[in-house]
Amino acid sequence: MLASRQGQLLGRSAAQPLRPQVALRPARIAQPVARSPLVCRAAAEVVEADVAGAKGGVAHLRFKRGSVFKVRRVLDVMRGRSFEDAILMMEYMPYRACEEILKALKSAAANAKNNEGAQKSKLVVAEAFADQGPILKRFRCRAQGRGFKIAKPTFHLTIRLEERE
Repeated sequence: MLASRQGQLLGRSAAQPLRPQVALRPARIAQPVARSPLVCRAAAEVVEADVAGAKGGVAHLRFKRGSVFKVRRVLDVMRGRSFEDAILMMEYMPYRACEEILKALKSAAANAKNNEGAQKSKLVVAEAFADQGPILKRFRCRAQGRGFKIAKPTFHLTIRLEERE
């Protein structure tokens, strides 16, 4: 009686037995197809030409304490400027993030000069970005046995300088 009632609810006749629903799986998993990363040869030539002619340096600063949003606010002002202008701006801006950015900026210029032979007077900030690092989570004691969560954010900073005329 119960099986026939379930069959009526599901749109089956009483003669059809109920079968357990089993998910079908593919018999074998296909191997990934090897694809070339470039779309066309012309794009490859352009990429090679850009890499071959550019002199510059990169500096990374990782796991530094501070908010990534406060660092990005300063980087947005500095991006695209000459190295000398960026140094002046970082020295006179009233933000604490400027100290870390200035350190990375001087390091990128030194890398460009020593590794690539670039002139510091021709360097331009080609790329500057900050990414979110891990957040250190701490608890602060509060009244009546409670604890408040304290988040101590970190960031990763990358600055790339290029030599331009």
